[in-house]
Amino acid sequence: MRKALILTRNYPPYLNGDASRVWKIASNLPAIGWESVVVAPPAVSGIEASLPAGGDRVFAVHRTGPDIDVSKLQAPELNAFMHGREVAALRPLAARLTGLFRDGDDGAAWQKGAAALVEKLLAEHPEIDMLYAQGPPLEPLVLALETARKHHLTVVLDITAPLDPTMPDPGTSASSAAAREEERILLSGLPMTTTTRALKEYFLKKYIGRLDHGSITIVPPSFDALQTAFLPPVARGNEGPMRIALLVGELPKADLKAAIAGLEAWVRTDGINSGDVEFMPFGEGVDEMFRRTAKGQLSPMLARPETLIGGQPGLLRRSDLFCALLGRTVPNSCTVPERLVDALGLGLPLCGALPEGPASKLVAEARGVAVPAGDASAIAEMFRGLRAAWRSGTLKGVPAELAARHAAGTVIHELTRSIAGQHVR
Repeated sequence: MRKALILTRNYPPYLNGDASRVWKIASNLPAIGWESVVVAPPAVSGIEASLPAGGDRVFAVHRTGPDIDVSKLQAPELNAFMHGREVAALRPLAARLTGLFRDGDDGAAWQKGAAALVEKLLAEHPEIDMLYAQGPPLEPLVLALETARKHHLTVVLDITAPLDPTMPDPGTSASSAAAREEERILLSGLPMTTTTRALKEYFLKKYIGRLDHGSITIVPPSFDALQTAFLPPVARGNEGPMRIALLVGELPKADLKAAIAGLEAWVRTDGINSGDVEFMPFGEGVDEMFRRTAKGQLSPMLARPETLIGGQPGLLRRSDLFCALLGRTVPNSCTVPERLVDALGLGLPLCGALPEGPASKLVAEARGVAVPAGDASAIAEMFRGLRAAWRSGTLKGVPAELAARHAAGTVIHELTRSIAGQHVR
């Protein structure tokens, strides 16, 4: 079988959404004719970090460095690291003492290790004829530009968010290194994929008249039903506490304060006790939520966050309701969290405090409830109504046809639009 070389700085056991996305794509490429050979960041040691049983159908994974020992990290540091952020405690001692460590050092180390691996793998596997690279961050995309032209490979650049972290409005210009690289990549003429129509339109408006509409294919987030960890949950009725899987993004301070205020208003007004509701929070913003609620009435209702790639699916399967708390930022207004789609695939009732965009539209399409991010009163009313529906057994699940549209086996075929007949010249 032909092989595809996948370049990514996001891959399990890391927990960020891009790691989940690239893993699903790599696992499902055989359905359209390619085995996956992945060039991934270093794995971790010191914790249990195996993939969910039955979910990994990847031909080979090659790491760009030795395993990273995370056994001595405290819970907030571990959560940050597993979501793809650099952690000071893992920096070399000399760098910590002298301040020489730069934020881009991890990226430079990945690119150096990946470049050597790519040449080695291409020599060992002549059947590799496609290159797939995911970003942000930028390094896999930059390496893909160099490699694809040198070796004349079919290429797909999977761009899951704006590459320039300053995210200037369409029509404005910027002179940062990230802005220049984004422009070079977007205008390279190579086929690209994005996750939503909103993200595609963001790029088309930003590079109006310079970026071809047909060069970008939408490959939406997906749910992989072949992973045994995502078998449909067993219905347990409304006995015991209502369990709410709570995806907490990296929220702006005002949005986090509003979310907490809304939750506190609900439990206080309705007389909710710790035995009535259990929140199971996870995500990049969990630690700040724990810090701000440490002495409040929500504290006994919050379970410790799940930091293992194999544990989050189990968390979803134990839940009665999935809720996403996302801030009012440009990326959140044009993307959909992978875990929201996982919950959709499991048929969980959905809700969220979300900015207007594809995530809020998907929740509504799934017969869920979406309220504006930052609106404490609306958040309180949302949970009040959903708990009443749960107690009466009238919570609305996801329509089967909507879940089917987001199945990985269906979504993977969208890639063929981007790769069919396209080769680097």
